[in-house]
Amino acid sequence: MGSNPTPRTLDEPKSVLANYINFLLSKKAIKQSTIKRKVRAIKSLLKRGINLCDADSVVKFLNESEMTNGSKDITVNAYKDYLRMIGLGNIKLPEFRVEDKLPFIPIETELDAITNSVRMKMSTFLRILKETACRPIEAWKLKWLDLDLTNRCLTFTPAKYSNARKMKISERTLHMTLSLPRKTAYIFSLNGRFDEELSHFARNYQKTRNRLANKLQNPRLRQISLRTFRHWKATMLYYQTKDILYVKEFLGHKSIKNTLKYVHLANALSNQEDAYICKVAKTVEDATQLIEQCFDYVTEIEGIRLFRKRK
Repeated sequence: MGSNPTPRTLDEPKSVLANYINFLLSKKAIKQSTIKRKVRAIKSLLKRGINLCDADSVVKFLNESEMTNGSKDITVNAYKDYLRMIGLGNIKLPEFRVEDKLPFIPIETELDAITNSVRMKMSTFLRILKETACRPIEAWKLKWLDLDLTNRCLTFTPAKYSNARKMKISERTLHMTLSLPRKTAYIFSLNGRFDEELSHFARNYQKTRNRLANKLQNPRLRQISLRTFRHWKATMLYYQTKDILYVKEFLGHKSIKNTLKYVHLANALSNQEDAYICKVAKTVEDATQLIEQCFDYVTEIEGIRLFRKRK
């Protein structure tokens, strides 16, 4: 499996990475986020002093590493491109089967605990994720022109080659969005460097979330990533509607195979004891706010309307 090093493979790490980036850029239809992920994998191998000219040493490292199979799979795919770059694309590498894991689904009060404890910009961003089930990168790329004030909707440019979507938001989220400063054409982005900005934003979110988990003594909060809001919304949507096609369209999935995991998650929830949050509405304004928060009307007693929604 090994090979003799060639002059072009004995460069300094910086030049190796520069050549590798140029090689990836020369390929068609490859995203910047994919390039960064592949470069990180190659950079990690170089930092460990692994000879990239020797495929056997790379495979040995991966077999002995405690990385997850998902990380190993990413590294193998990145290394395959490196081998193609140096003219050794015919070398066969092992495949690492990625473990199939279901996403963590919190209860709504845990999502709200985080959303209500952060600053305005982050709170608005999290509310959009929760109400629309958009991907974080889709929310980060929102422009002010994507905001439909008349219909209270946001139009999302799809990621991962999914379908474009126009999603309704609550009155409160609309007001919070409009209160944000208009520094650029984008609602959240400052300079259009989406992946870099979102990575920084996600790190700040994680720090805030972890502090709150310590404060509330609830370690479950640490499992709530930005993607968790999408997973929660999809699971709750199927739990409430039992309509897999509706959930598929809501998420913008091209294939229903990507939606099926939420059926399993929702079915697991239905096997648990039902628990509700109950609220009362004395005025039309109270009822309107509860409906916008996804509370369902139950009945009226002595002129007071009762609403509920699942925890």
